[in-house]
Amino acid sequence: INNVGISTMSKSSMRRFNKKLSKRGGYQLTSNSFEFNLVNRKAWKSGLIAACKQEGIIPIARNPLGDGLASGVWTATNPTGGEVSKEQPFDFKTLEKYTTLHDVLANVQKTVKERLDKQNRELTDRRNRFNAPEINTDISTSQIAINYVVAKGCVPVPTIKNPKDADEIIGCLGWGLTDSEVKLLDNAADMSDKGQIV
Repeated sequence: INNVGISTMSKSSMRRFNKKLSKRGGYQLTSNSFEFNLVNRKAWKSGLIAACKQEGIIPIARNPLGDGLASGVWTATNPTGGEVSKEQPFDFKTLEKYTTLHDVLANVQKTVKERLDKQNRELTDRRNRFNAPEINTDISTSQIAINYVVAKGCVPVPTIKNPKDADEIIGCLGWGLTDSEVKLLDNAADMSDKGQIV
């Protein structure tokens, strides 16, 4: 074994552990796995993600959809996620707190869809000549949330329970968020963290 991965280790502990590993004969800390998503950005705010990058350690984001709260599946206006018989996993107060984030997620989703539709139209000739696939333009808020995690420099590890979930994850490939889209999501997440509803 030459490479080691860790889970939920703080920035300072990770750095100390990495030094100990390298002193023991060239072992290398390869990854640090922790929760990171639009409703839990502690790893970003604490500098853990930046420290991983500085040390050459792959930051792995568990639960990138925040159990559905970070993806807009459950919102104050849709507390059951669209399934009438389903229990509400979050109380209304929690859902209301993230109203601004959910609204911005929906707006970014529309913006990304329009941008990718335009790119697909512009690249039709080239794609036809090289038999290349089209970029997914059926964008969901879950895909926006996952690509947010990617934009922050992490490898997202979402839970996949069925083929529909797998297709949704595959739909994240081939496109990303712009800096301005990431900034919009950061600002909305900051407002939601403070309980500000716009």
